[in-house]
Amino acid sequence: MSRVNQTITSDDPHRIGNCLPACVASLLNRPLDEVPHFAEEGLILGDTLADGVGHGTAWWAMLLGYMAANGYAPIELDHVDQGEPGEYLFVAGPSPRGVMHQVLYRDGALWHDPHPSGDGLAEVREVLAWRPRRWDHRPSEPPAPPAPEPEQPGEPEGVPDA
Repeated sequence: MSRVNQTITSDDPHRIGNCLPACVASLLNRPLDEVPHFAEEGLILGDTLADGVGHGTAWWAMLLGYMAANGYAPIELDHVDQGEPGEYLFVAGPSPRGVMHQVLYRDGALWHDPHPSGDGLAEVREVLAWRPRRWDHRPSEPPAPPAPEPEQPGEPEGVPDA
């Protein structure tokens, strides 16, 4: 896995920082230009921007789809120490610069901050593990045939009516 640095930071007056795509590129070991800029694409699809942060769900839906196409599904964790040994965790929170930021942790410690400063986070607010996933596409089992009806006791044959 390579450490990919972000190329757009929060001090760019016309762009949203691309720390999240840099973390995705690092996890998937691919060049940054092969990963969507989820926050900016989200704006095109109706998300809003406030204080340099995209708000809405379009960016998240795009991220989920992109990661699923690459065989990963998210697992939310409560703490950076809950990752499996050697697992890379996506950790979000405010940076020392006062903006929301995404970094990667491994084995409970900061492994990569894609920002040029490398300062990490001032506070951890969200921890996600993107774990390999396979999807079940098997048809369901056919239902079992119904059990036969138990015989009801009746009058014995050949008994005359009274």
